[in-house]
Amino acid sequence: MTEKAPERDETKDERIRLLEYQLDYLRAELSQLVRERDKNIYSAAWHVFKPLRRIEARLVDAVTAAWRRFVPPAPPPPVAAAVSSTAAAPSKASVPPARLLVDVTGVIKRDAGTGIQRVVKKVVQALYGGESYEIPTLAVRGVDGRLYSAHEYAATLTGAPSRGPDEQIQPRPGDRFLMLSDSWNAFDELAPLFARIREQGGEIISCVFDLIPELHPHACHDVTVPLYDAWLRKALIESDGFLAISRTVAEELAAFVESRALPHRSGLKIGWFHCGCDIAPTGTREPRAKIRDAAVGLSPLFLCVSTIEPRKGQRVALRAFDGLWREGVDARVLFVGRRGWLDEAVVAEIANHTELGRRLFWFDDVGDDELAFLYEHSRALVVPSFAEGFGLPIVEAAWRGRAVLCSDIPVFREVGGAGAIYFRVNDPRALADCVRDFLAGKIGADPARVSRTTWAQAARRIVEVIAREEWSARLP
Repeated sequence: MTEKAPERDETKDERIRLLEYQLDYLRAELSQLVRERDKNIYSAAWHVFKPLRRIEARLVDAVTAAWRRFVPPAPPPPVAAAVSSTAAAPSKASVPPARLLVDVTGVIKRDAGTGIQRVVKKVVQALYGGESYEIPTLAVRGVDGRLYSAHEYAATLTGAPSRGPDEQIQPRPGDRFLMLSDSWNAFDELAPLFARIREQGGEIISCVFDLIPELHPHACHDVTVPLYDAWLRKALIESDGFLAISRTVAEELAAFVESRALPHRSGLKIGWFHCGCDIAPTGTREPRAKIRDAAVGLSPLFLCVSTIEPRKGQRVALRAFDGLWREGVDARVLFVGRRGWLDEAVVAEIANHTELGRRLFWFDDVGDDELAFLYEHSRALVVPSFAEGFGLPIVEAAWRGRAVLCSDIPVFREVGGAGAIYFRVNDPRALADCVRDFLAGKIGADPARVSRTTWAQAARRIVEVIAREEWSARLP
């Protein structure tokens, strides 16, 4: 009797490819519906300004063409000539680190109050907190191709007197220019500075918060993916090093560059640091009545802190608690986060939910003081994301002594360690089981075993990695 050959079905890769195609198709449909809705809502403005935008574009093109006729183009930076299919070589031998210039251009111009801006502001606060470092540190901002100190901005963050008036900064030998802010929104603006810094033997370091637009493009806004893709490829050429906000992201970056054979600067250095867990102390400011009323109650409160967007998993959490409520479990869930993108359905579901205001709450305008208050009055934090660069709420909640229930993804294992509780990603039933067992005392968390890095320690590690050349990887 001959052995039956295994049934040939679609390969896993083909099925995944088909699902990705379907997802992309539906996502495009959804984006189109959102655009059509905006046209209908703002119909008068749309019809008035649409032709004006064409006229504006033509005027810009005409002025640009005239400008180019009268003003010769600036010579390309030295690195442009060094770019090959595999790597770019430094234009000049590096000088040992002498000064760390921390760019905050992006957050000064665009502070959306999200995790990236929180990281930038907390690191700058720590750098200006009075501690001494191996090399001097200075917050800077780019303006029209020139570099200025950002002492006044740092003073607004610390509440301390400014180190002095903002003034133009000239590159010095050995400067390390760290683009800590969201440099993809200001990269071209800052690019003219790179050559001048390298002329002095300095280096360019880019901070990378995650690779989500590359690894999970369907979870991102339409504009983000091409913007990020263009930034990453420029940054790989222009940067001497990358500093990631977790070891996981650092490893993902190295693997991504090598697997795609992406052009990059020769000897590209990659390092990482952990974000801080300490936020505003309790009692610095009284919460608003609606925050206090939502937080105080007899039934256990679970927090979910993040922007409303596809990868954050608010729908997973909502489905999980819907199931718990049907079973008679008396628990509350409170979402904290601003609206992001592709959020119409989940926002409508929250806004029209029968439990809204009773066992379901959502606040999109919570500051540090009120967030600290909510952490203090919660039973646990729920983090159902399927992709992250770090997971800042995990460490913030643990620092407050709160249990953390999070998706079982690599970066959460890195940050949560043995102190968090994990459930299968994108599985509402697994989360519901986790919450039920947690409330019943069948499983427990140990917040003390979650990453306990403070922002002062995070800032010091950033400086030490750069000053001591303590990089975790170097690409050929």
